[in-house]
Amino acid sequence: MSSPQALAKHIATRNTAAIVDFFFERSPLKVKYGLYKEDELWDYKEDVPATTKGNEAAWAKIAADVLAFYNTRGGVLIFGIRDADFNFVGSTHKADTKLFNDKIRRYVGDRFWVSFSREFIRADQRYLGIAIVPPKAHAALRAMGDGPTVNGRKYLKTGDLCIRVGDTTKILRGAEALSYVTNNNVPEAISQYIVNEPGFRVLRPDYREFTHRKSLCSTIDDALKSNRTFVTSLTGIGGVGKTALACWATLRAHDSKAFDYIVSLTAKDRALTSTGIVPLTSTLSSLSDLLTEICEVTGFSELSQIEDLPARIKAVKSSILSQFRGLLFVDNLETVDDPQLISFLEDLPLPTRAIVTSRKSRVRVAAMPVPVGPFNENEAIQFLTHTARVRRKDYIAELSDVEKTRLTDSCDRVPLVIEWFIGRARSAEKALKDAETLAAEGKHGEELLEFSFRRVYGELPEKQQSILKVLSLMGTQLPIEAIAAGGDLPVHEVADQIEELKEYSIIESQYDLNYRDIAYSLLPVTSTFVYKEVSRSPGHESAVRKRLNDWYQAKEVVDPAQRELVQKVRRGERNPELALAEVARNAIATGDLETAEQFYKAALERNQSSWQIHREFAEFYRHKRHELGLAIHHYKQAAINVPKHGPDRAKVYREYGMVLRDSGLPNAHRQAAEQLEISLEQTPNDVICRHALGDCYVKAGVYGKGAEVLEPLLEHQSHKTREKTYPLLLTCYTYLSETLKAAKIRSLIGNGSGNGLS
Repeated sequence: MSSPQALAKHIATRNTAAIVDFFFERSPLKVKYGLYKEDELWDYKEDVPATTKGNEAAWAKIAADVLAFYNTRGGVLIFGIRDADFNFVGSTHKADTKLFNDKIRRYVGDRFWVSFSREFIRADQRYLGIAIVPPKAHAALRAMGDGPTVNGRKYLKTGDLCIRVGDTTKILRGAEALSYVTNNNVPEAISQYIVNEPGFRVLRPDYREFTHRKSLCSTIDDALKSNRTFVTSLTGIGGVGKTALACWATLRAHDSKAFDYIVSLTAKDRALTSTGIVPLTSTLSSLSDLLTEICEVTGFSELSQIEDLPARIKAVKSSILSQFRGLLFVDNLETVDDPQLISFLEDLPLPTRAIVTSRKSRVRVAAMPVPVGPFNENEAIQFLTHTARVRRKDYIAELSDVEKTRLTDSCDRVPLVIEWFIGRARSAEKALKDAETLAAEGKHGEELLEFSFRRVYGELPEKQQSILKVLSLMGTQLPIEAIAAGGDLPVHEVADQIEELKEYSIIESQYDLNYRDIAYSLLPVTSTFVYKEVSRSPGHESAVRKRLNDWYQAKEVVDPAQRELVQKVRRGERNPELALAEVARNAIATGDLETAEQFYKAALERNQSSWQIHREFAEFYRHKRHELGLAIHHYKQAAINVPKHGPDRAKVYREYGMVLRDSGLPNAHRQAAEQLEISLEQTPNDVICRHALGDCYVKAGVYGKGAEVLEPLLEHQSHKTREKTYPLLLTCYTYLSETLKAAKIRSLIGNGSGNGLS
């Protein structure tokens, strides 16, 4: 039998035939001896879920398995094998790659795709299904959507981290996910960086799967290794793939541990600051910005405090750049208007190197210029096929190579134009006709880019154009609420429109750890084109900026303390749900229960699985609103999500039991006892919990357990506790016919003493 290492290679290369040979003997088809088990790399399923309504939970579970495999080492889901005996029974529900990815897309997004094939199709159409999940490239991916509720709990929630542990898929949520990421040093992509760890920051690529360009990749690789080259300079028109190649090379350098540190910056023309949105403020606008980033990433932050710029340059060069083998990645250099930055890059001390992208060459000393042009024919076909699969345009992916060549040639084999072309395609016939029209225009280079974008943009309804304008003004990722505020649109409407824009390959989405939610952005070239449209509408930019400034400043919040908290949440500076809960607590302190309720709801919208918020909300309804039904609901949710051990669990279950006891529900005392038992397991010395549990047992008629739980309280030092316990124990002993013990309790009640039972 082949090794797991061989299987991992087959999974990485999507080699279906080799995977089938790894697992199965043929004639008749059966699982090989030694593979009657599930593992970190594979999982058996009896059937593919049906696509009809009512199977959403089953598909959410499949999506969790897919994310778990992706975040670990990749894996394969094998359908048609019965778990009980590992016999082949065959899948009955038909599926293919497009259908499979469509069903899991709401949870997985479109950063990667799962290949699905039907093997050994029998006469009755039962088959063996093989779904191959690739391993993560560099960073773990979190769930991008909510699943249905299963047994009172959402099986999968936006922001969940799924991992594979042995033969099991584990779903980590909230604090548990953060703890796992921290303790295991799991790289996670944030809004700007795909690698963000001590000593290393790498910009997040805009590609889903890198199209290897043999000649260019080899040239860049050689340039980064050459002792004659300080700076590798990638030049070419927008959308041709400069940033993709630079990201690929930088990630390759990171994975191979070729450098001691990596610093990445991109020159954006707009940014969000602590005072709101300001134009012409970039993450890289000067040499000072680059020096600060170098100091922060490498851990020499004290050097960034040197006020004199020449002295700071000298210190950074002598203490960092000349002492450690580092790589500086500077993207979009043409937008930086600072001659000192160019001079700095031209005078880097070895062993530090740099890789930069720009439309035109800016660095000329000790630089290796690498002109980046369109794809060659094979690269273009490969890119078109993959992009069509990811965009669920299988009618494009399945065209003949001759037809694909016609499409890519009409796009001048420019990657971004090909993406836009596929995004517009509604059928194979229409795509081929559009290719003829595009080729007849005879446009090339920048002119072709702008012409192609105009065709896409012109087809969009006004609301979608408004969304793009908001994103172009920022040049960074935004949560859906910020887009809605900037566009003066309802949040639910923006959500619907964004789904359509993603089909056009214009908008990108990524789970943002700061916002704890999905955030959206435009590609740089797209942003540039849209910004031109904004400039053509007098007053539009200032109106959007004012709405966004007001939203980020939380001007609708009257109380200054609350406003400050909301500002931090909206900027991603504070844990959103906990900060919103703090606003709610402040509102309670001032007697504003309406505002408190509003902010508790907002906190739960951010994180439905936060047991802390559910517990606080339950207490709010219990003590402030006196609405026990809603209090019970939130205590239940808190109990579901609270840690499995410890005092927090004990406290939540104790309070949950207390409110159930007073609820007036049928079997209220039995239900309350179930929760109080869990609490007492965690904290056996909790007198309040013990007494409440005993009380519930007595009222539920479970006298034996009542006596067992309450007897230790007869020795309690508090006279009040003992007095409250006597009547309950007397009832238990009376019903249990414990005559002597009952008499003893009566005597204790009579004389007011409390020496316990002998």
